[in-house]
Amino acid sequence: MAETKYGKYIVTDLKKNIKLPSFRPGEVLEPAKPGEKRMMNHVIWMDSEVVPGSFYSECVWFLPDQELTPEELQKVRKGGGPQAHTHPFEEVLTFFGTNFNDPHDLCGEIELWLEDEQFILTKSFLAYIPAGMKHCPLRIRRIDKPMFHFTLGPGQKYEGQGKGEKQNMAGLKLADQFVFQDKQNLKLPDFRHEIPKEVAHRIVYLDSETIPGATFYAEALWFWPGKRPAPKPGDEPGVKPHTHPFPEMIAFFGTNHDDIHDLCGEVELWIDGEQNIVDKSFVAFVPAGIEHCPLNIRRIDRPIFHFTAGPGKMYE
Repeated sequence: MAETKYGKYIVTDLKKNIKLPSFRPGEVLEPAKPGEKRMMNHVIWMDSEVVPGSFYSECVWFLPDQELTPEELQKVRKGGGPQAHTHPFEEVLTFFGTNFNDPHDLCGEIELWLEDEQFILTKSFLAYIPAGMKHCPLRIRRIDKPMFHFTLGPGQKYEGQGKGEKQNMAGLKLADQFVFQDKQNLKLPDFRHEIPKEVAHRIVYLDSETIPGATFYAEALWFWPGKRPAPKPGDEPGVKPHTHPFPEMIAFFGTNHDDIHDLCGEVELWIDGEQNIVDKSFVAFVPAGIEHCPLNIRRIDRPIFHFTAGPGKMYE
């Protein structure tokens, strides 16, 4: 998307010719062909080649096993998912279910290893992985409904080692690296107001208070279709213009699994005084210090998943 000066910072298409390291065998990242069914479907890949200055992120839909033939499913299972590796940067790794009666239901089962400890996860979650921490294997053990996945980190490209040096993680309780809920007693800055529960459901929130030592902020929520309640006196809809001392990603994804690039609605995002109207699933990269917003969701036809993230200890 490049119709405006900052349109180049809003990405709606999957990067071409993505090369993965050897610790991620068997993955196919090219867009699916018409009629092709896959368990793993990449929507967006972000790095400094896609948007100069951007940090790394990838956003993926995982579709239920029953949508694959037995031969295709066996091939996916044989690949085994990412194998044990490390990164020179910290990583945020997440999975979210699509049971809209209970958004915290993962709608499946995921096996994830941190260091040499196995975790079996059945709730929507965010995992914070410090730089140098060995993580994976990661295996999708069961999918009942579509699951959305994003991962990101402050490296300008995706890199790591299959056999990194052993890091000193003494005293770190690995189970505490997971977040399963919104931050309690969350206080939003003046440029944002609380979102009514009829409009959205907050799922997870990460900062240095949620996980001590974290140097990354991230939050994720679902926006619902339907009638919007009238704003409270003094509250303007959406998010007001502001800046951050760190770069930020702002992302929205639709839930039309016949077309994973369909936003299922329309989002208005202003960057440095320029209006951008987007109707495709997207990730926007906003450099540090650049004013952005208002941000308004102008239309929602089906549930829309949203996350924001940036390399800051706190959202400010």
